[in-house]
Amino acid sequence: MTLPGRILALVAGFVAMALVVMVVGLTTIADYNRMMADYSRVSANAYMGERLNYLISNAEMESRGLYNAKSRVEARTFAERLNGNLDQIDSVMKHWRQAGTAGKDVNIGLLEAQTRGFIAERRELARVGVEVSPQAAERIGRNARPMRMEFQDEIDRIVARTRVKEIVASREAKRYSHERVTGFFLVTLAWISLTTLLSLWLVSHFITREITRARIAEDSREKLLKELMESNTELERFAYVASHDMQEPVRMVNIYSQMVASDYADKVDDRGRNYLNIIAASAARMHLMVQDLLRYSRLRSERGEESPIDLEEQLKFVRANLGQRLADTGAIVTGDGLPRVFGNPVQIQRLLENLISNGIKYQLPGQIPEITVTAEDQGARWQINVQDNGIGVEVEFAAQIFEPFRRLYTWDQYQGTGLGLTICRKIVERHGGTIWVESEPGKGARFCFTLAKPPVDAAWLKSPMAA
Repeated sequence: MTLPGRILALVAGFVAMALVVMVVGLTTIADYNRMMADYSRVSANAYMGERLNYLISNAEMESRGLYNAKSRVEARTFAERLNGNLDQIDSVMKHWRQAGTAGKDVNIGLLEAQTRGFIAERRELARVGVEVSPQAAERIGRNARPMRMEFQDEIDRIVARTRVKEIVASREAKRYSHERVTGFFLVTLAWISLTTLLSLWLVSHFITREITRARIAEDSREKLLKELMESNTELERFAYVASHDMQEPVRMVNIYSQMVASDYADKVDDRGRNYLNIIAASAARMHLMVQDLLRYSRLRSERGEESPIDLEEQLKFVRANLGQRLADTGAIVTGDGLPRVFGNPVQIQRLLENLISNGIKYQLPGQIPEITVTAEDQGARWQINVQDNGIGVEVEFAAQIFEPFRRLYTWDQYQGTGLGLTICRKIVERHGGTIWVESEPGKGARFCFTLAKPPVDAAWLKSPMAA
């Protein structure tokens, strides 16, 4: 079965079992509510009958008290208590009628007629017992005794019938509840089991498929990584060999063009000398490109030992290496209070030298270069900033200038191979950092890069700058 088919089967199973459980549950609730309603109705009828019978018995007791009264005051007391009892009987009958629980079990019309007759007879008995005599009241009671007995017998029959029905309804409700609860439990258990099995079935398919896909992807990545590493190694080896072998031909072109210009100076006209100058300048340019290409290709294989580096010391070395250029251009390079970092000293020195050289090179004519090196604490790393006052960089070219051989100006405008900033990026990335430029045209450029701080346990970290 296909995956969509499996999902459809799973969803259909879920829906079907959910509908079954819902129908069984709703049916059970409805039937049980109906049974409990019947039980409540029968129980209410039994309670009303017993309550009415109890009040009638009380009325009979009050009536007998009236028969035996020794004084008019005592007769009045029993008469008042009897009337109060009769009021309760009338209230019970009204409540029974309004509750609507009588149903077919009780002839509520006959019962109400008997109740009215009993109440009327007893009220008359109470009046006679007070106004005439207790003996006259007793005679009324004896005459009405058959009606009262029939009334009470009817109530007793109602109570007996309703109590039997109450017991039967209670038993049926319990039996139904037990059977349906058991059935509902079994259906729910079946639904949970089916749902679990279907879920496991689908999940196992997904897990198996994802494991297979992950394994295939991992194999593909490893294969691709291996191919890329081999290709990268071959390219670097080719770049190194090519640039190394190109140095000699370039050097020979440069030497022999100079020899021709010197030995045949009297035989070459101005046009020829111009051509020879172009050849010599191109050879010099090619020589610089080959050297930068060699430096770039060596970065990967250059495994210099990493150690704590004092950037202020490195900046002194850079000033010494650029001493002639600083003297020729009058450039000012400042960088006091620089921190210590961790990395390859040779590569970090080359990084600073390239960025400061760019700051000296890319200047407006007649402007004195001013380069400032500062540092910002970024927590686990230092952010080093090399700020110059040069021509700046357009925002859209801020990322492109770090690409190999990406030049924004011609050789005649600003001499360069297009690899200087590429080498800088390579050095920073080999040290786990990032490099970027912030600039506005005509307002200079600020090259920023991050370098790791030295290990915390290094002894020289006790210096004030490290603290």
